Amino acid sequence: MNNLNLQIGLTVFFLFMLSVLASPAHARFAQTLPQGTFLLDVSYNYSLVDSRWDNEGKNAPIIEEIERYEPGGGLQGVLKVDAEAQFQVLIPMLQYGILDDLSVGFGIPIVLKSSVQPNFSWEVGQYQPTLGRAYSEDDFWEFAESMGQPKPGNWSGNKGVLSDIALGMRYQWTRRIGFFQDIGLHSALSIMGMIPTGKSKDPEEVVSAGTSMWDLHAQGELNFHLGIDKTFEEELDGYLTLGLDFFYEIFFEHTYTSARGEINPLLLNYALYIGDTYTIDPGDFTGFSFEADVVAYKGPAWGTWLVKGDTEKAKSLPPLISLSLRYTFIHLQQTDYTSESDLWDWEQEDDWRPGYKNMLGAKITFSFLRLGAPFQLYAGYRTLSLIPGKNTRAADVIQGGIQIPMKFW
Repeated sequence: MNNLNLQIGLTVFFLFMLSVLASPAHARFAQTLPQGTFLLDVSYNYSLVDSRWDNEGKNAPIIEEIERYEPGGGLQGVLKVDAEAQFQVLIPMLQYGILDDLSVGFGIPIVLKSSVQPNFSWEVGQYQPTLGRAYSEDDFWEFAESMGQPKPGNWSGNKGVLSDIALGMRYQWTRRIGFFQDIGLHSALSIMGMIPTGKSKDPEEVVSAGTSMWDLHAQGELNFHLGIDKTFEEELDGYLTLGLDFFYEIFFEHTYTSARGEINPLLLNYALYIGDTYTIDPGDFTGFSFEADVVAYKGPAWGTWLVKGDTEKAKSLPPLISLSLRYTFIHLQQTDYTSESDLWDWEQEDDWRPGYKNMLGAKITFSFLRLGAPFQLYAGYRTLSLIPGKNTRAADVIQGGIQIPMKFW
């Protein structure tokens, strides 16, 4: 019973390493802000995950079913966990154009709320002569409770809790090279690092979630991107932009506190044999994105106060309605655990074997700059559940936000 329940606890522990929750809104990969311009971007993100892609690339419950056997006897039953988790994240970001080809910025992701429903169920096993019937789910949890282990229920938390703060810069190295400007090809190098202000999950809670980049499994802690945009100003009057982005994202090793079974004495009680702490060295991300931006409606170009009455300058402002579609492939490297128990390390690493994500995203933007209103509204959707992946959670994200450009000098 102890070993079985320990297995359940360790499996549930890794339910909430969600994907792609805190990634920013779509933007052209090589775009920088004009010198002296600020851009405030505030987005709301809602994420849902209730399945995963397993090592065979098949859709499966987040947690594998667990077979329970009578000591020396037949199958008591199968415990299933059809878990479902939701995250709500607010992401304020501020960017500034130091030069026309150099922008810097920071983002402060705030988790508004996390919630998890484990949704336990029981598949009846074989007839048990000692009971005169088969084991039921109530029998399973009554036995656990007799040993001081409560049945985990729904959980919610992380209300207004910081994730890791992001700092970044982007340099468009092709801007000063006339040849690239003439053919409408733009490229930029982006670097982003994370300040570890996020919160790890409570080690004593079976059902809970943290807010760090590793807990969210959203992006690395030190990220390098090489972006390329191809515009078609002459050929297609600027109605189409194609973008390509290559990236490598690094996670650093972190130390975590081991559970001592203070709340869940059977499910989470392993500090005695793995040590007071253990370390996780997450696997890095490598991949690429391809995006197509299409102008759906340019709209009128009014000579408003934003352009000091200059209608020609207004024509250079963003279109009234634009659409973008993005595909992202992310390769996941092996994650390494280190504790005083090699067996425990191996059990955890089995959940984080090498794999990949296939993400699709769509976004619509309404820009009112041409009409004299200094803001843009956007809505987006990202999914990991449409195209099979491997060893990753199949999260879906709905996003909405506002962008406000500002210039004070």
